[in-house]
Amino acid sequence: MNPKLKQVIDDFISNEPLSGTSLIMTVFGDCIFHRGGIISLASLIQLMDVFGFNERSVRTAVFRLAQNGWLISEKIGRTSYYRVTESSRQRFVNADQKIYNLSHKEWDQKWDLVLLSSVELENKIILKKELEWLGFANIATNVMAYPGCDHLKLQSLLLNLKMSDQVVLFKAEALELWQESYPTVKRMVETNWPVQELHQRYEKFIGDFREVLNLIESIDDLDPIQAFQIRILLIHQYRRILLKDPNLPFELLPSNWLSLTARNLSSNVYQMVFHPAEDFFLELARTAEGSMPPAHPQFYKRFGGLKQEVTI
Repeated sequence: MNPKLKQVIDDFISNEPLSGTSLIMTVFGDCIFHRGGIISLASLIQLMDVFGFNERSVRTAVFRLAQNGWLISEKIGRTSYYRVTESSRQRFVNADQKIYNLSHKEWDQKWDLVLLSSVELENKIILKKELEWLGFANIATNVMAYPGCDHLKLQSLLLNLKMSDQVVLFKAEALELWQESYPTVKRMVETNWPVQELHQRYEKFIGDFREVLNLIESIDDLDPIQAFQIRILLIHQYRRILLKDPNLPFELLPSNWLSLTARNLSSNVYQMVFHPAEDFFLELARTAEGSMPPAHPQFYKRFGGLKQEVTI
């Protein structure tokens, strides 16, 4: 192992508040989901060991994930396996698209508004949380808004929650006063969306992983364990930012917005560590049938395209 890189990784693991439950979700999303979505508990314990999590903490974490409907436990003989549940599958797909294939579309200067005044209180809490996942924010009592949402995703959400008949959807268009009101609109965005918090998190992420990139660029033969650690920590931290980033149009964001810088950095680091990290993962990971199955073709489209691994 490269000692300088080891120090950086060890410091990162020590200083960041890493949750075993959340890190396991990253491992499932990054490594397991596109290979059938199932892994033996023994393999998962080995993989998590490189991040300092012991067997007991891994067992506790997967138990919680099963309780919350993300994973389901299966026992074959004396061996336990954990599989992605059908109910959580679409969430993994959505997260995958947001992390590895994020893109900004042209904004038509129009806003989508969702009126919640007719939604029962219990349902409203659920719906607001799901709308926030799509990037919406409360701009007034019982009004959530997003500039140019994905209408198919919104429609699918309302149908899945059986709430299509409980909300009213509006399309708002900026008037000729737009140029004069533009600073006010930007202040409204910064008040209702976590723009400043996200900017600070992007800054820290870029600072942390630029140092990692500089180190791995100077190493001829990257250690597979270190490559795996970097790959998972990279995606874990990037995921935590992106899942809070509403992906607003650039026109509404500060001129020094860092999302594209963070994405380019993530792509560069990921491409450099991918193969040795994948070798380490495939060497340890097992299903009931033995080695992990081939990855879904979509897996190799990450960050603009990955080369397929050589079979071990």
